[in-house]
Amino acid sequence: MWSWLLHRITGVILAFGLVYHFFMMHFIQPEAYSYEAVIQRLSEPSWKVFNIVFLLSVLYHGFYGLNGLVTEYVKNNSLKRFLKIMVFIIPLGLAFFGFKIVFL
Repeated sequence: MWSWLLHRITGVILAFGLVYHFFMMHFIQPEAYSYEAVIQRLSEPSWKVFNIVFLLSVLYHGFYGLNGLVTEYVKNNSLKRFLKIMVFIIPLGLAFFGFKIVFL
């Protein structure tokens, strides 16, 4: 029950996050695209929080969907077990690198 609800919540976060991202990155002044402007914006704590929430939402939403596909369509039990382990491990690795990028 909670995983299904979290999947829906992350979908809403992704919808609003994408609109916000596209507005900030594609509809503002051209000088906001400079390296210095982007680095300055990414050094602000609010942007770090936005990026982490967005990253975790993307990972959970996407890999929860992949887990559903594996559960429904893969019939071979050993392959299903392997894929379920990968669906758990890969997002952890991606989250690690995402945190590393945002905070370092």
